Amino acid sequence: MITRQLTASAVALAAVGVLAGCSGSDEEKNYAVPKSLCGFSLDSGLIDELLPSGNKIDIQEKNPVPSLKRCQVNVDGKVALRVSQEWWPEGDTVVDVAQGVPQVKSAVLTDDSDFLLTGTGAVQQARCPSSERPDHVLFTTAQVYADGVDDSEAMQKLITAYTRAVEGSAVCR
Repeated sequence: MITRQLTASAVALAAVGVLAGCSGSDEEKNYAVPKSLCGFSLDSGLIDELLPSGNKIDIQEKNPVPSLKRCQVNVDGKVALRVSQEWWPEGDTVVDVAQGVPQVKSAVLTDDSDFLLTGTGAVQQARCPSSERPDHVLFTTAQVYADGVDDSEAMQKLITAYTRAVEGSAVCR
C-alpha cells in the first residue's frame, strides 16, 4: 500500500514537472533570430545561443561618436545583446578596452593577447591591413545583458565570427 502511494505520488510530481517545464512563453523564442547584426552577416545559430526567450526582437544601430559603432539587439524592449566596433589609439590593448566593458570583469586573456572572454562578454582586436584611421587599432566587443545567459563557448564563436566579418568589410580596408 505504501509503495503504491509513493509510486502514485512520484508519477504525479513528474507530470507536474513536465507540464511546468513545457508551459509558458517564458521558455521560448517567439521571434526570428537575425542572420546579421547591423549589416554584418553571421550564422543565426551563433546569435541565437546568446539571446533570451521572448516575443519581439528589435535591432538598432547606434553611432554615438565617430570612433564607435554599436549594434544593439533588444528582446521584448530590453537590451539583450550588443556588439560594437571601437577605434582606439595605437598601443592600447584588449585589456584597456575591456575596462569599459562590464561583462568581461572576470575575463581570461588568451595566449595570443588580442582576445578577452567571459560567458557574457568579449573583446577582440581586429586585424585591419589599412584603414582611414592611421595610428588607431580597431577592437570588436560583444556583451550579453539578458538574465540567465552565460556561455563562454557561444561568446567565443560569436566574437570570432563578428570580428572576421568586420575584418572583411570596408571598415578594415
